[in-house]
Amino acid sequence: MTGELTDDEDLDEVSPPVTDRPPRPWSRRLTTFAVACGLVIGAAALTLEVEEQRDRDQRSLIVAEQERLQRIETVLTADDAVSRSTTTEDGARVSTVFSAEHHAAMVTYSDLPDIDPKQTYQIWRVRNEQPRSMRVLAADAREGTALVLDLADGDAISFTVEPEGGSGQPTGDIVVALRLN
Repeated sequence: MTGELTDDEDLDEVSPPVTDRPPRPWSRRLTTFAVACGLVIGAAALTLEVEEQRDRDQRSLIVAEQERLQRIETVLTADDAVSRSTTTEDGARVSTVFSAEHHAAMVTYSDLPDIDPKQTYQIWRVRNEQPRSMRVLAADAREGTALVLDLADGDAISFTVEPEGGSGQPTGDIVVALRLN
Protein backbone atom coordinates (compact mmCIF):
# COMPACT_ATOMS: atom_id res chain seq x y z
CA MET A 1 0.00 0.00 0.00
CA THR A 2 1.26 3.41 -0.90
CA GLY A 3 -0.66 5.46 1.66
CA GLU A 4 -3.25 6.63 -0.84
CA LEU A 5 -6.91 5.83 -0.36
CA THR A 6 -8.71 3.74 -2.84
CA ASP A 7 -12.40 3.67 -3.41
CA ASP A 8 -12.66 0.41 -1.47
CA GLU A 9 -10.96 1.69 1.69
CA ASP A 10 -12.88 3.43 4.47
CA LEU A 11 -11.35 6.52 5.99
CA ASP A 12 -11.89 5.18 9.53
CA GLU A 13 -9.85 2.13 8.75
CA VAL A 14 -6.90 4.12 7.49
CA SER A 15 -6.45 6.58 10.40
CA PRO A 16 -7.71 5.81 13.92
CA PRO A 17 -9.83 8.45 15.64
CA VAL A 18 -7.86 11.12 17.48
CA THR A 19 -9.49 10.21 20.80
CA ASP A 20 -8.17 6.67 20.61
CA ARG A 21 -4.56 7.85 20.59
CA PRO A 22 -2.82 7.69 23.92
CA PRO A 23 -1.69 11.14 25.04
CA ARG A 24 1.88 11.87 24.27
CA PRO A 25 4.16 12.20 27.32
CA TRP A 26 5.11 15.78 26.37
CA SER A 27 1.39 16.68 26.16
CA ARG A 28 0.74 15.49 29.73
CA ARG A 29 3.79 17.35 30.94
CA LEU A 30 2.68 20.51 29.18
CA THR A 31 -0.81 20.24 30.71
CA THR A 32 0.66 19.60 34.17
CA PHE A 33 3.03 22.54 33.73
CA ALA A 34 0.17 24.82 32.65
CA VAL A 35 -1.95 23.79 35.66
CA ALA A 36 1.02 24.28 38.01
CA CYS A 37 1.68 27.72 36.52
CA GLY A 38 -1.97 28.63 37.01
CA LEU A 39 -1.83 27.51 40.64
CA VAL A 40 1.38 29.46 41.28
CA ILE A 41 -0.06 32.60 39.66
CA GLY A 42 -3.30 32.19 41.62
CA ALA A 43 -1.42 31.69 44.89
CA ALA A 44 0.77 34.72 44.17
CA ALA A 45 -2.27 36.86 43.38
CA LEU A 46 -4.00 35.71 46.56
CA THR A 47 -0.88 36.39 48.64
CA LEU A 48 -0.58 39.84 47.10
CA GLU A 49 -4.23 40.61 47.87
CA VAL A 50 -3.85 39.43 51.48
CA GLU A 51 -0.73 41.59 51.89
CA GLU A 52 -2.48 44.61 50.38
CA GLN A 53 -5.45 44.12 52.72
CA ARG A 54 -3.08 43.83 55.67
CA ASP A 55 -1.40 47.08 54.59
CA ARG A 56 -4.80 48.82 54.26
CA ASP A 57 -5.79 47.56 57.71
CA GLN A 58 -2.50 48.75 59.19
CA ARG A 59 -2.89 52.18 57.58
CA SER A 60 -6.43 52.42 58.96
CA LEU A 61 -5.17 51.60 62.45
CA ILE A 62 -2.44 54.21 62.15
CA VAL A 63 -4.89 56.86 60.96
CA ALA A 64 -7.33 55.99 63.78
CA GLU A 65 -4.54 56.21 66.36
CA GLN A 66 -3.36 59.54 64.95
CA GLU A 67 -6.92 60.88 65.16
CA ARG A 68 -7.24 59.62 68.75
CA LEU A 69 -3.94 61.25 69.75
CA GLN A 70 -5.02 64.49 68.05
CA ARG A 71 -8.30 64.39 69.98
CA ILE A 72 -6.44 63.82 73.25
CA GLU A 73 -4.12 66.74 72.52
CA THR A 74 -7.11 68.93 71.64
CA VAL A 75 -8.80 68.10 74.97
CA LEU A 76 -5.65 68.53 77.06
CA THR A 77 -4.78 71.90 75.49
CA ALA A 78 -8.31 73.31 75.20
CA ASP A 79 -8.82 76.82 76.57
CA ASP A 80 -11.75 75.57 78.65
CA ALA A 81 -9.98 72.44 80.00
CA VAL A 82 -10.89 71.72 83.62
CA SER A 83 -8.81 69.30 85.65
CA ARG A 84 -10.22 67.26 88.56
CA SER A 85 -8.91 64.36 90.61
CA THR A 86 -9.92 62.19 93.54
CA THR A 87 -8.50 59.39 95.64
CA THR A 88 -10.67 56.84 97.47
CA GLU A 89 -10.04 55.50 100.98
CA ASP A 90 -8.58 52.31 99.52
CA GLY A 91 -6.19 54.27 97.26
CA ALA A 92 -7.92 54.20 93.86
CA ARG A 93 -7.18 57.42 91.98
CA VAL A 94 -9.04 59.03 89.10
CA SER A 95 -8.11 62.24 87.32
CA THR A 96 -9.87 63.96 84.45
CA VAL A 97 -9.16 66.79 82.07
CA PHE A 98 -12.51 67.82 80.62
CA SER A 99 -13.31 70.19 77.76
CA ALA A 100 -16.98 71.14 77.44
CA GLU A 101 -16.22 72.73 74.08
CA HIS A 102 -14.94 69.39 72.74
CA HIS A 103 -17.43 67.25 74.71
CA ALA A 104 -14.60 64.98 75.83
CA ALA A 105 -12.40 64.13 78.78
CA MET A 106 -9.09 62.41 79.22
CA VAL A 107 -9.54 60.06 82.19
CA THR A 108 -6.53 58.65 84.02
CA TYR A 109 -7.04 55.92 86.62
CA SER A 110 -4.64 54.03 88.86
CA ASP A 111 -4.52 51.71 91.83
CA LEU A 112 -7.99 50.28 91.22
CA PRO A 113 -8.52 47.50 93.78
CA ASP A 114 -8.03 43.89 92.69
CA ILE A 115 -11.28 42.17 91.76
CA ASP A 116 -12.40 38.65 90.93
CA PRO A 117 -11.03 37.50 87.53
CA LYS A 118 -14.60 36.98 86.30
CA GLN A 119 -15.32 40.66 86.88
CA THR A 120 -14.24 43.86 85.17
CA TYR A 121 -14.29 47.58 85.76
CA GLN A 122 -16.68 49.59 83.65
CA ILE A 123 -16.57 53.36 83.09
CA TRP A 124 -19.88 55.22 83.07
CA ARG A 125 -20.94 58.69 82.13
CA VAL A 126 -23.62 59.85 84.55
CA ARG A 127 -25.88 62.63 83.28
CA ASN A 128 -29.00 63.66 85.20
CA GLU A 129 -28.62 60.56 87.39
CA GLN A 130 -28.73 58.35 84.25
CA PRO A 131 -25.64 56.16 83.67
CA ARG A 132 -24.40 55.33 80.19
CA SER A 133 -21.61 52.84 79.59
CA MET A 134 -18.57 54.48 78.06
CA ARG A 135 -16.01 51.69 78.25
CA VAL A 136 -15.47 48.21 79.64
CA LEU A 137 -11.89 47.80 80.84
CA ALA A 138 -9.78 44.71 80.34
CA ALA A 139 -10.27 42.21 83.16
CA ASP A 140 -6.82 42.88 84.63
CA ALA A 141 -6.80 46.68 84.14
CA ARG A 142 -5.85 48.49 87.33
CA GLU A 143 -4.40 51.60 85.73
CA GLY A 144 -4.53 53.37 82.41
CA THR A 145 -6.08 56.18 80.44
CA ALA A 146 -9.25 56.52 78.45
CA LEU A 147 -10.54 59.18 76.12
CA VAL A 148 -14.23 59.53 76.92
CA LEU A 149 -16.46 61.28 74.40
CA ASP A 150 -20.04 62.54 74.36
CA LEU A 151 -19.73 64.49 77.60
CA ALA A 152 -21.40 67.70 78.76
CA ASP A 153 -21.19 70.16 81.63
CA GLY A 154 -22.50 68.60 84.83
CA ASP A 155 -21.67 65.01 83.85
CA ALA A 156 -19.74 62.69 86.14
CA ILE A 157 -17.47 59.77 85.42
CA SER A 158 -17.84 56.69 87.60
CA PHE A 159 -16.23 53.27 87.81
CA THR A 160 -18.16 50.17 88.85
CA VAL A 161 -17.26 46.49 89.15
CA GLU A 162 -19.35 44.48 86.71
CA PRO A 163 -19.53 40.88 85.49
CA GLU A 164 -16.99 39.92 82.84
CA GLY A 165 -17.89 41.64 79.56
CA GLY A 166 -19.68 44.51 81.27
CA SER A 167 -23.34 45.33 81.84
CA GLY A 168 -25.99 47.43 80.14
CA GLN A 169 -26.70 49.19 83.45
CA PRO A 170 -24.54 49.37 86.57
CA THR A 171 -25.05 46.33 88.79
CA GLY A 172 -22.18 46.85 91.21
CA ASP A 173 -21.32 49.53 93.68
CA ILE A 174 -19.58 52.66 92.47
CA VAL A 175 -15.87 52.25 93.27
CA VAL A 176 -15.00 55.83 92.42
CA ALA A 177 -16.86 58.78 90.90
CA LEU A 178 -15.75 62.21 89.83
CA ARG A 179 -17.80 65.17 88.63
CA LEU A 180 -16.19 66.70 85.54
CA ASN A 181 -16.61 70.37 86.53
